[in-house]
Amino acid sequence: MIGHLIHIGYPKTGSTFLRRWFAGHPQLAYQGGGIAGFANVHAIAVQSAAPREGLMYRVTSSEGLAAPDAHAEDGLDSFDRTGPGQDPREQALVCRALAELFPNAHVLVVTRGFRSAIYSGYSEYVRAGGDADLGRFFKMTRAVVDKGRGVLDYDYLIDLYRERFGDRLIVMPYELLRDDPKRFALALEEQLGLTHHPPDVRRENPSLSPEELGWYPRLARVVRRLPFGGRLRRRLLARQAHDPLPRGLRPLAGLLTRTAPSAAVSPALITEEMVAFLRGRAERLRGHPLYLPYAKDYLL
Repeated sequence: MIGHLIHIGYPKTGSTFLRRWFAGHPQLAYQGGGIAGFANVHAIAVQSAAPREGLMYRVTSSEGLAAPDAHAEDGLDSFDRTGPGQDPREQALVCRALAELFPNAHVLVVTRGFRSAIYSGYSEYVRAGGDADLGRFFKMTRAVVDKGRGVLDYDYLIDLYRERFGDRLIVMPYELLRDDPKRFALALEEQLGLTHHPPDVRRENPSLSPEELGWYPRLARVVRRLPFGGRLRRRLLARQAHDPLPRGLRPLAGLLTRTAPSAAVSPALITEEMVAFLRGRAERLRGHPLYLPYAKDYLL
C-alpha cells in the first residue's frame, strides 16, 4: 500500500528545499499546491489509471497547516499576517481535519530554534512591508503570546499530532537541514524506509541582509507617510517575496546600507534572554538524538 506523508512546516524551516526534494525523489509523488501528490481531481483519475512503479509515498506539503493563520488576508497593517502568531485552536482544528481525512498518514514537522526563528520571522515581516524596528517587533510578539497565541509552541503541536498519529509523527530540526542537507535527507529516508536520493542544496528564499533589515523598515515608514491614497500605499507595500520595496526605492536602500552599515540588524542583537519567554515550549525535543547538537537553540 502506498503511504501518505504530510509535511506541515513551520514557516522558514527549509520548506522550499524539502518540496524540491519531494518532487525529485523517485519513491515520492509530490505536486506543488496539490494534495497527496495530485494537482486536482482529474489528476487522481489519470495517475491512478497509469500507476507509477516504485512509488512508496504521496506527499502533501503546506506551512499553513502548522501556522493556519499565517497567510490570513487581513491587510498589511496586521501583525498576524506576517508575524509568528499561531492560534492553538486553529492548529487543533487543522490536526483533527487531517486525522479524519488521512488517519494512517505520516506527519513531518520541521522546527527552528527560537532565536533563529524570530530573526527569520522579522525578515519576513520586513519583506512584507512591515515598518516596526526589532524592538517593537519583539513587543508585538510578546503581546500575541500574552493573548494565548501559540507562538512557536512546539510542545503543543507535537502533542496534538502525536495524539492523532502516534509514532507516525516525525519531528526534525531545521538546523540539521541547514548544516548537513544530506544527513537530513538520510535521516528522513530511514524513518520512511526510502532509498537515498541526494538533495539539491541550492539555497532559495534567503532572509534579508542585516543592513537591509536596518533600513527597509525606515523606508517603509517613509512610504506610509507619503501623500498618496490608501490603495496606492498598499500597492507600494504589497507583499512580494523577492521585491520588498518599491522599485524606485531599492537604489536608495542599497546606498544607505553601504554608507551607514551601523544601522544593521544582525542575529547577534537577539539574545537568549530576549527569547526566554519562549522557554518551555520545546521540552518534547529534549533528548531527541537529532536535537542534541542544537539543544541551546531550543533553550533546553
